[in-house]
Parts: sequence; structure tokens; C-alpha cells
Amino acid sequence: MKKIFIILALASAPSVLHAEQWQILGTRPMGMGGAFVAVAQGPIAQYWNPGGLVKSSANVSGMELPVGVMAEFTGDIIKNASQIGDLADKYTAIQAAQTNGGKLNADQVATFAKTLSLMSDMNEPGKGVLAEVAGGVNFKFSKVALSVNNFTAIGLNPFIDTTNVGLGAGAGVTGFDMAGVSAAAPGDLATRNTLESAITNMGGLSAISTLICGTAGCLNGSNGAITNDQTLANALYNQAITSGLSVAQIAEAANTMATYASDVAPIIASANSGASYTNNTSNLTVVGASFVEIAAGYAWNADKWLHGLSVGGNVKMINGRTTRTTFQFLSESDTAGSITLEDMKSSWQPALDLGLLWDVNRTYPKLPFHPKVGFVLRNINSPSFDVENASDYDLDRQARIGFALNPARFWTLALDLDVTKNKTPVDGFDSRQLCMGTEINIFNRKAFNIPLRAGLMKNLAEKDSKMAYTLGTGLNLLHMHFDVSGVVSTEKTTIDDKDVPTKLGVSASFSLLF
Repeated sequence: MKKIFIILALASAPSVLHAEQWQILGTRPMGMGGAFVAVAQGPIAQYWNPGGLVKSSANVSGMELPVGVMAEFTGDIIKNASQIGDLADKYTAIQAAQTNGGKLNADQVATFAKTLSLMSDMNEPGKGVLAEVAGGVNFKFSKVALSVNNFTAIGLNPFIDTTNVGLGAGAGVTGFDMAGVSAAAPGDLATRNTLESAITNMGGLSAISTLICGTAGCLNGSNGAITNDQTLANALYNQAITSGLSVAQIAEAANTMATYASDVAPIIASANSGASYTNNTSNLTVVGASFVEIAAGYAWNADKWLHGLSVGGNVKMINGRTTRTTFQFLSESDTAGSITLEDMKSSWQPALDLGLLWDVNRTYPKLPFHPKVGFVLRNINSPSFDVENASDYDLDRQARIGFALNPARFWTLALDLDVTKNKTPVDGFDSRQLCMGTEINIFNRKAFNIPLRAGLMKNLAEKDSKMAYTLGTGLNLLHMHFDVSGVVSTEKTTIDDKDVPTKLGVSASFSLLF
């Protein structure tokens, strides 16, 4: 037992900078919510827990061909992007007015403030898009396994430059002209006062003038009546009326300015030290990693340590293809072209896995439900791979523990938990999955069976993470097994006016088992 505790302690050792989250390989594990470490049977036991390769009457040999894809929108990125998209038409009108010497009203300033705040939110850690693909071919012969699997992950990381966002005049740009706009107090003083307070909280007349015109006195220069925050509020209100906005619409704009004023004030201060939006450096960084694992695994009984314990290991050679590429949004010379495997830096590294599986009834025969406990430690040596355009990409150790029960011969319950918190290609988005699932075999015959699977998974590393549900089924005919499964999150986001789950995945597999 002392040796086992030493092995478990490795999981808490410090890890390096980059890694992958635990990917779900196989249709049966996905259908069971990603919980398979203590179940670990068949050819894909080599990936989930090589300790499960040990020979038993229930542990079949054969070949399995799994493939699965999963996508996740992290950190409410789509919500932010959709909100910015909703403001696009209004923002275009602002740019047109600024280019052609047009007027500025309360609704436009409110739109600009809200847009700046939403753009700034896009830079919070953990916002991005994560896409994963896993698949390959897996063989098991008695206690020996051979496999070639690919694990690909791509992270899209946005950066929004909120410093170089000024609307000041420049080549071919006239700037705003407020000449002729009345700066007298409107009849609706309550809304005017809300506008004035928001203007003050955003930095005042000078800061707003510098942001939208390029100089602190530009608004006063085009309209001598605009001398302070109150007269600017009057002018924005009066120009909104001239533009055809109703009193209610102006009041809504004033409240929007008040809502975002405090958030946008430091952005405006920073922007006034920067350049105009034509110098904006907003970009999208694509972090991609594709790993092909060529693995040989073996398991043996370890009854001398603990009755019912089996120990397994994998020796692997991993080919890693990695890249970190940045595309500038507003640069004419950089276009977001495709990234292919040929564009990615390639290198080879060895790696080791270790797995333990304890059949508890072998030690305590009277316990009900045939409990099992599993533990797996992947990539023990944390292999490091070369990266195109960046520093090395490291595969951290991944540790996962699992529990399984069989209330009946046809019924399995399972639970997995990541011991390690794993990084992902989305900067600042970590993964530590809690997975629960069940499988019920309707006919439970080798010649014919229809399994039904369901599960739950939740990312404990992200406090705002919502639960995801999984479902799966299959058809077993003699030695042939056809299986499908899927995962969908409870949280929704909106894309083109359609509600879409923030996490979505599917998996399918074909197996020949005997």
C-alpha cells in the first residue's frame, strides 16, 4: 500500500505551463458522462486505465475504432460577441458621422460606451472557443494492447485592443462637428442630469472630446456653448431629439451610459493615451496541438500488494504538431487563412502512463454491488514539444480517479474525478471534470444487446461552468458493436438568433470484440 500512496502522490507534484484537458476517447465513455476509469474494459481500457487490461471473463479482447468531436464556447464569449454584433449598425452610424463631420447624440455616446465595455470584457481570462477531436484504432489481446490514437485540440483566443480606439480626425476623416446644436437645458431635466452624471463618471468633457475628436477642446471649438459636462449633456439630449429619438429612447440611452460609465472610464483614460482605431491591434491567437500516440500497454495482477489489484502501464511515442499563430483583425496584410498540419511544428517525444484497478470484492467479498476503484496517471514524464512561433508546448501529467458499482449484472454506475487541474489551449480556461454515468444493457447477451447510457459532467475548475448531459446507445450483434453517443450543455448561447449549447459533442465507434 505504501507504494500505491507514492504513486498517487505524483499527481500533486508541480506541473508545467501548457497541457490538454482529459479528452473523451470512445463512445461508451462519452455516453456514460466521461466516467470510465474504474470500468475500463476492452481495447480502449489502454487509454482510460491500463490497469483494466488485466485478463478476466468480462474483459473482452478485439479491435475498436472510435472517433469523436467536441466544441465549447468558453467564458460567455459568444454572448459578448452577440451583444457587440447587436450594436454594429449603431456603431457604423457613429463612424459615418465621425468620418463626414456629422453630429453626435446621446444614443450614440451610449452605444460607444457600451461597446467599449463589452470589448474590454472580451479580454478576460478564459474567453475563447475550444474544439477537440479524438479517434484512432485500438487493439487488445489478452493483457496486451496496441493503439494509434490522435488527440487534436484547437483554442481560439481573442484579444481586443481598447487603447487604440479613438475616433479622432485623421487623413480622410473630418471628425464630429457639433456646430448649430443647442446646448440649452431641455425640459426633461431628470434625464439630462443622468446624462451629465454619466459624462462626469466617464472622465468628463475633456476626456470624451479627446476620445471622439482627437483633442480636449474639439467639441467646444465646433460649438462654443459646450463648455462643461452639463452643457455637453444638454447638447447630446437636444441632438437626439433632432435625430428623431423619443424622450423614452433618450432616457434609455442615458441609463445605458450610467450603467457602463464606471467600467468605461479607465478604458477612455487609456484610449486617450493611445492612437485612433486605424492603429488598432486587436487579434485572434490560434493555439493548435495535434498529438498522435503510438502506445503499447500491458497489465498484471498485483495480489501480493492487495487482493484484487491490477496494475498496468503504457509505453508511448508521441508525435506532436503544434502552433501558436496570431491574426490581426484590422491589418490588411494579415488574413485569417487556414492552418493545416503541414503548417505546424512537428516533434517526437516518449511518454509513460500508469493505471491501477482494484476489484474491491476480491478483498472484501461481502460488500454489495461489486465496487471497483481505479486510478490512472497519464504522461508521467510531462513530454515537451516544439511550437511554431512560440515557446515549448508541454503535456502535463494528468491524474484521474474513478469508482464503479454494479447493482446488477446488466447495470453499471460510474463516477470519475480529475485529480489534476488541467490547462487547455484557451488561455485562462482550466478543466477539472467531475463525471457521472450509468449503463443498462437491455438484453445483456453476447449475441445480441442494446445498451442504454446516460451521464452528467461538470467542470469544477470554472465556477460559472454549467452541467452537461450525455446520452448513448448501440447495437451489439455477435462480435460486432456499433455505438453512438453525444453530449450537450444545459447552458445556451445565441448565434444568428438561434439558441446553441455552449458545449456540444458527438462520438461513434465500431468494434469487433471476442
